[in-house]
Amino acid sequence: MAPGQARARWAVRVSVARRGGWRPWAAISGDFERALAAQASRNVVTPHIDAESRRGSDYVSVTLAMTVAAADVAEALAHAWQAFRLAAANDRRGWDMASASAEVRPHEDGRSRRLRPTAGTRPG
Repeated sequence: MAPGQARARWAVRVSVARRGGWRPWAAISGDFERALAAQASRNVVTPHIDAESRRGSDYVSVTLAMTVAAADVAEALAHAWQAFRLAAANDRRGWDMASASAEVRPHEDGRSRRLRPTAGTRPG
């Protein structure tokens, strides 16, 4: 990134199939989530497991979510993928990397979207 270039915030979701089904995934999911959380930095904010779903008897689809500070979509995706790869470093064979998919969107800040008072508040 060039000096002075603005960094946007991106909402990134990465989905990857985990080989082995529910039981093997349950045995290592806590360790994986801690390793993923350890990847938090000024560029990668609150990486976490967002969803898990069964894909047949031998796979679990694991979806990660995080906010990434980056100059563009490509950089945001690169940071998110690196966070996943570092978290999975001890067990890369357990993941079906060819099944990976990602979604990158501009991060929506809740403050700019609030158009009316939330429940239980009164306009001032």
